[in-house]
Amino acid sequence: MILLDVGNTRAHVWVNGTVEHLPVDETIARYHARRVSYINVNPHHVDALSAVAGWVNLDDMLHLPGDYPTMGVDRRALCLAHTEGIFIDAGSAITVDKVVEGRYQGGFILPGLSAYHRMYVSISPVLDVPLEPVTLDALPTTTQDSVNFGTIAPMIAIINTIRDNLPLYITGGDGQTIAVYFDDATYDETLLFQGMQNAIKRNKP
Repeated sequence: MILLDVGNTRAHVWVNGTVEHLPVDETIARYHARRVSYINVNPHHVDALSAVAGWVNLDDMLHLPGDYPTMGVDRRALCLAHTEGIFIDAGSAITVDKVVEGRYQGGFILPGLSAYHRMYVSISPVLDVPLEPVTLDALPTTTQDSVNFGTIAPMIAIINTIRDNLPLYITGGDGQTIAVYFDDATYDETLLFQGMQNAIKRNKP
């Protein structure tokens, strides 16, 4: 089984438990002769993906009780990885979703870490500092720590507000950066693909 998640910037391909990250055109060229099940959130690639013979769009299979019509298919797939938890996908945007006993409770979307960086740079060149780990136990006393604190602290605080002792599952390119601020978070870049597999199994006749 080959699973494909086409995001806003890259394609993420799951093959035999390993995930690789490729440009979309390279993904199509490499796997066009293979059977692939995919999801896609990028409207620019709809035609190219649907034109590949033997590739199956899983969009119609990915639903969970409580979701809503405009909810991103990638968020739905991630929430199907486990029956309960807080699910975070830290990519170009950071999505945070809550599932309790298999039912979707709601969620929210934040800018991704790169977007935060661009926002600070647009305010002043002085704020063009790299994202580095920062302690959340004390207020910062340097510009770099102030920017990093302002980026991370509100995000961690709102996640903890809605958590209600649920398991915390994190994925995405910046997921490991966020996971270090939680003692018990599970980071796994295959979570979304686990949800896709669960949907496929559920829809088998």
